Amino acid sequence: MSQNKRPLSPFMLGSGYKLQVTSVMSFLHRLSGIALVVVLFVLGAWFIALAAGPSAFRTMTAVLTNPLMIILVIAGTFAACYHFCNGIRHLFWDAGKGVDIESAKKSAKMVQIIAPILAVAIIIVGFSF
Repeated sequence: MSQNKRPLSPFMLGSGYKLQVTSVMSFLHRLSGIALVVVLFVLGAWFIALAAGPSAFRTMTAVLTNPLMIILVIAGTFAACYHFCNGIRHLFWDAGKGVDIESAKKSAKMVQIIAPILAVAIIIVGFSF
């Protein structure tokens, strides 16, 4: 048995592991990707209802204009913007740019600032029509 008291894996949360901004950003990137899959299923259902005829389309429109669905659309917009911005960050990492700790923290802060601004702009434009 090892005398080392540190956790064996970074995925073991507890007193030996300090949560870092990069690990939180990674978790949120995966979570936003899952949310986008759900959004695509809803969008697909909307297109199927559109193809099925006026009655199905009216029913689906009634479901999608429910206040709970409006909240989900707004949350999906935030997820898409975050996933997009963080994905660009990952593309830079793939090119070998900004992989040091300070640059990673700086780019994380940029994503945290730019993604909500982009989401709010899209929501304002989308709901104004």
